Amino acid sequence: MSTATLTPGTEPESTRIYDRVWFDRDGLPLDLTGRFVLVLMITYLVSNRLISDRFVLPVGFSVRLYELVLLFLGLAWLIWMIREPHPFPLGLAGLFGMLSFVTLGIAPFLYANTMTTFQADASERGLFRLFILSALFLAAFHLAFRLRAAFVVLAWVLVVTAFQAVFGIYEFVTEKPVLFLDSIATSIGLIPDPKSVRGEYDAVFQRLSGEIRAVATAPHPIVLSALIALGVLVAVTWLLYAKKPRVAAGVAVLGAIIGLALPVTNSRTAFVILLAAIIPFILLHIRHLPKLVLWALPALIIVGASFALSPQTPRLLLNSLTNPEEDQNTTVRLERFSRVPELLAERPFVGAGYMTHDTNVQLFDNAFNKAIIEFGVVGFAFVIGFFITALVTCWRGAIRAGPEEVVLPAVGVIAAIALLAAAATFDAWTFDQFFPTCLLLLGLGLGRSTLILHRDRVARGRRASHGEGTVIEETAVT
Repeated sequence: MSTATLTPGTEPESTRIYDRVWFDRDGLPLDLTGRFVLVLMITYLVSNRLISDRFVLPVGFSVRLYELVLLFLGLAWLIWMIREPHPFPLGLAGLFGMLSFVTLGIAPFLYANTMTTFQADASERGLFRLFILSALFLAAFHLAFRLRAAFVVLAWVLVVTAFQAVFGIYEFVTEKPVLFLDSIATSIGLIPDPKSVRGEYDAVFQRLSGEIRAVATAPHPIVLSALIALGVLVAVTWLLYAKKPRVAAGVAVLGAIIGLALPVTNSRTAFVILLAAIIPFILLHIRHLPKLVLWALPALIIVGASFALSPQTPRLLLNSLTNPEEDQNTTVRLERFSRVPELLAERPFVGAGYMTHDTNVQLFDNAFNKAIIEFGVVGFAFVIGFFITALVTCWRGAIRAGPEEVVLPAVGVIAAIALLAAAATFDAWTFDQFFPTCLLLLGLGLGRSTLILHRDRVARGRRASHGEGTVIEETAVT
């Protein structure tokens, strides 16, 4: 396979405004504002993943440290866009993304007079979250035009996930919660939030049966489980294409640490994500099938070692597949789903907005049901359309990418699959840590894919106009 690139100086006049972005394959060095965006994104990852969401800033209302960081990230991104304009998401993914943002943004105003007190308060929180998550996605989208900066972000995603995995393994083995980071949070002036989703720690840390479920610094064991699966997939993808031995070794170590933590949460979510991703993963990387087969043995060793830490996890997985009627979690969730039509009938087309469903009325443990009630049928269709078209765009970008950049669109594919698969097992589009991380990875993938596909279209257009000649170079992709 090969991908066409343009010789510098041969870009069409219509693309001159973005020629420094579109046609420099490695990306130019970041200017001061771009570096500030990169630093804020790393700061967000550290503050979001390593400081529990139980702690908020002492400002009189629930604002977490990472949310403040995201607010500054959004402002820095706006300044960066003014100083150095970048393209926005294009095609169907861009269209569905814009429609999703507009629909969810105006939804609370459509029903302001008929909302409950909870919904009115929650809609403000939902709008704020919608804006800061959009800033995170767009900042990641534009950082993807700077290949080295994008890989720095990707490395930090693996690093913070590995830290959480280590904490999770420690909790599971010692049967003691990791609380020393909470002391650090209070030492820098943060205070506990009584309204935290995480709630009482012991209720999350232990199952009703008394079994330990590691949670580390995540809001819930299921969230940690999803993050671990996502980290494993990102690490394996990067390993497939890593050229430098030191980079490959570092990614392999981080991936192994994360993989060892797969069963410590006693959750099926990680395995649902991995099963949903495995066939698309193999198809996308089929040209590296011999390497995948070669890595199968160490991967099985890591999985075997992780199950040795938690021998009850295979039994839990097997029982949920062979005897679903005896699995309390499955039975309760199916019973809850029966109320979806009744709740949807209140606002069928456009819901009250993001995060406005009162969990005291109905707890779904399923993002699809929760989203269709909050967004309505129209908003839900736009959001699903965005995830699917972004996935397809990243897939196309990965197929046409050069070997040095293919990791980013491939990671975008993984993030979209993880978002859709995890949505079937918990409120994946609401919980902190998992949803923002997926949006960040999807932004990196979609941004690089946009660049790759545009470059490919322009090169093919030049080839058609001028024939195979001096203006077109072919770069082999192996």
